Amino acid sequence: MVNPPPVQHSPDPILSIDRLEKNYGAVDVLKSISLSIQAGEFLVLVGPSGCGKSTLLNCIAGLEETSGGTISIGGRDVTEVPPRDRDIAMVFQSYALYPTMTVAENIAFGMKIRKVERAEQDRKITDVARLLQIEHLLDRRPAHLSGGQRQRVAMGRALVREPKLFLFDEPLSNLDAKLRVEMRAEIKALHQRLGASIVYVTHDQIEAMTLGTRIVVLKDGIIQQFGTPADIYSTPANVFVADFMGSPPMNLIPATVALKDRNASIIFGSGADAVTISAVNPPSALGDYDGKQVIVGMRPEDFAVTKDGQADLTLRADMSEHAGSDTFTTFALAGKALMARLPGKSRIAVGDAVQLSVDTSQTCYFDPETTRRIA
Repeated sequence: MVNPPPVQHSPDPILSIDRLEKNYGAVDVLKSISLSIQAGEFLVLVGPSGCGKSTLLNCIAGLEETSGGTISIGGRDVTEVPPRDRDIAMVFQSYALYPTMTVAENIAFGMKIRKVERAEQDRKITDVARLLQIEHLLDRRPAHLSGGQRQRVAMGRALVREPKLFLFDEPLSNLDAKLRVEMRAEIKALHQRLGASIVYVTHDQIEAMTLGTRIVVLKDGIIQQFGTPADIYSTPANVFVADFMGSPPMNLIPATVALKDRNASIIFGSGADAVTISAVNPPSALGDYDGKQVIVGMRPEDFAVTKDGQADLTLRADMSEHAGSDTFTTFALAGKALMARLPGKSRIAVGDAVQLSVDTSQTCYFDPETTRRIA
């Protein structure tokens, strides 16, 4: 994806990044990163390992020097400002609690260093402990806390700072699956109550979709897409975003476009094995691809089991996974695996011929050379 032009920042964003570069010698880690968020937004940086998301967060925090561009927080250029003077608070993956201090002492430590009056420290500790429901833990030490409790303490230590910007670096990665879901809900509820401005790093796209008001999808140090969760899920900018954002991911199947009387058909495969479906509300730009190949993107939930005469596709099940409320069934289409997300009550066995309807009004089309969505 090409590097984005400099952004036109809205008045007084809480965080503004303009053409940020970061390199280690000849290795470019961040490439012309530009973005801007308003106060109260929850921005999630998501992408695979090595995409640059943690490096970007560390640059915002001042823990990494930048190689070019600017970072502003609350309207102030902080590119060369040390971390302690940036008016931020950070929550780490490893909790970073002092083992010899109690919960109360851990929460108060930053205030003690800043010489906040003792009465004010006590008030803030009480307020934050009540907010995070850890009043009964204030006299304990970290060794006597669960992973979720430790993470709450780390969040409490950040909250008492009352900064302009909170930075979360994969805070839930060390928790088990059930606790991760619970803490994710707590962080979202906390954001809704406080209206805090948050930048949050994760490799988990479900965390990104459920927590963020806006999401930055990164790959190889380049922003692939910056938008709301709904936009990124429904209209991914390219094949990478379509494949990365979604669980299960979007089905990406090569096909040929055929146009006749303003109607578009999508042909999967060729010869006697060819399967044709009609495209509902295709983008007008698809008209430039008549007789050409495209990559067709269909979400697993856009399929439904249907009756004779109403099917768009009849496919044989290669695998069926029952997961309670859903049944994930895998078929083969044009030599590619295709997954359908069907109701949990569906009883499909391997080898069954299944008639499926497809909601092609939600289908995305991508250029096979550029991999960008045809819009």
